[in-house]
Amino acid sequence: MLLIRFAVKSLIFILIFFTINPLLTSLATDYFSNELKQDVELDYRAYIYALDAARPALNNEQWLALLKRISEQSNLTAKTINTPASEQAQTILVENVHDENLQVVTAKIQGNELIQLSAFGVKGNVEVILFFIQYGLPLGLILFLFLLHTLWLQYRLFRLELASKLIAKGQLSERADTGLFAIGRVNETFNHMAEKLERLFTQQRHMIRAISHELKTPIFRLQLKLELLDSHSNNEKLICELFEECDELDTLVHEILEYSKVDQFSSPLNFGEINLSNSLQDYVKSIEKYCNHPIILDIKQSIFARVDNAGIKRIIHNLVVNADKYAAEQIHVSLLRQGGRLLLTVEDDGVGIAECKRELVFQPFYTVDESRTGKRHGVGLGLAIVKEILSSHDAGVKISKSQFGGACFTIDLSSCFVK
Repeated sequence: MLLIRFAVKSLIFILIFFTINPLLTSLATDYFSNELKQDVELDYRAYIYALDAARPALNNEQWLALLKRISEQSNLTAKTINTPASEQAQTILVENVHDENLQVVTAKIQGNELIQLSAFGVKGNVEVILFFIQYGLPLGLILFLFLLHTLWLQYRLFRLELASKLIAKGQLSERADTGLFAIGRVNETFNHMAEKLERLFTQQRHMIRAISHELKTPIFRLQLKLELLDSHSNNEKLICELFEECDELDTLVHEILEYSKVDQFSSPLNFGEINLSNSLQDYVKSIEKYCNHPIILDIKQSIFARVDNAGIKRIIHNLVVNADKYAAEQIHVSLLRQGGRLLLTVEDDGVGIAECKRELVFQPFYTVDESRTGKRHGVGLGLAIVKEILSSHDAGVKISKSQFGGACFTIDLSSCFVK
């Protein structure tokens, strides 16, 4: 298909060239012939005036000798014409000025004698100009049209690329241009793919939420029956274990619902410029009372950022809760500017995370609890939610070893920083 389109375009360009070339050739020949006739006439007029003034004082032999001497000692050939001049004949007549081999200049001397002069010094420039007009202009026009076509194609590709980037950021309702801005059937195929993706992700979200809601009902019933059984049973240890399992199931369902809300293909976040320093201080103080370890804040200056406030609070909540599970004595939260970067860090003084597992912890349902405490806490969606929210902010997160011995989560919010 591409070869066929290329062949068609090549034929169109060739037809344009062979259509324009004769027209420009005819136009150039006529135009330059008239213009050059006037220029050549002016150039020769000085010679003709001098010869016309000298002719009365010379007899025929002296006149012929003068013309011969002019021909021998200059690059101009002069000779007499036997045909007598008529009264209506022009003083100077220039013919075939664009061709040195054919050009002739006929002049009338003393009103009754004709001489003929050869061409000089007109070949080079005229032929170059004519060649340029005959071949250069058509090729230049074709190249100009080709450039316009390339720029137009580049513009349409740019719009298609913009649509694909918006879809990649989660705006699945975005579509590529159709009609005049479409690139063949590429845009139509792209939109068909986008519609299918939107439908699949919508179905997936609805299915996850429906399953999660459906699970809540049997979990609630199970908890209710365990409470009724608790008052009539002597096996308190088993019932407590069942209660813990129910709580874990309830947490799992809740986290799945939260994850389905914040994934990058859900509704867009509500971005706005906020005082990030004040927002973090207030929120950390509000959740500290629910933690088992004290939180040490290190925010020394007022910093503004364009973020989704609810999303940032969710990030802090998940990281602080995660740090609280594994901290030995304290949790550290800091916000600082480092050169042109804005860094938010959450650290604990626990055993840390093995380097080989630092990238895996952001995957849904992946946990490393056994390697840190020997127990299982959570369902492995907290850090996955953090990663999804940061992806919507064009921000990144990395894990390193904390200066206090545990894990250090460093979030780069440079893209959100407001100077």
